Amino acid sequence: MTVPVLIVSHGELAKRLLESARAISGQDSDTCPVPVYALCVDWRADAAEAANLIEARVRRLAEQHGDGVLILTEMFGDTPCNSALRASGVANAAVVTGVNLPMVLSLCCEAPDLDLPDLADWIWSNGRKSIRLAVSGRLPPPQ
Repeated sequence: MTVPVLIVSHGELAKRLLESARAISGQDSDTCPVPVYALCVDWRADAAEAANLIEARVRRLAEQHGDGVLILTEMFGDTPCNSALRASGVANAAVVTGVNLPMVLSLCCEAPDLDLPDLADWIWSNGRKSIRLAVSGRLPPPQ
């Protein structure tokens, strides 16, 4: 079985990241190497609502796939992250924060068949590699 990935965000970010990665890669939900899902938390949802929503989805994915769930969130300490950390206690789950388009794109194109801890390490490493200071020459000193 394959570890599913759940992207969780405020608003529509999770959905849009997944749509963008699929459009760029030409992959759809049937052809991605790993199953990737988006879960958008309403901006007005309180922490308990968000946690219940995420926990329910994580439980469902864990039952369907059986190998744990990798959860990607926007940033450390926000409501989706804190709720995902809580959800990681109800099923075998790992949480990686700072989701970005290159991470999701790599899941759609080249994700290896790994167990949960190794997949979490792999995607975390890919996300870090995609962050660059893309300027030529030296930056001016801060004012």
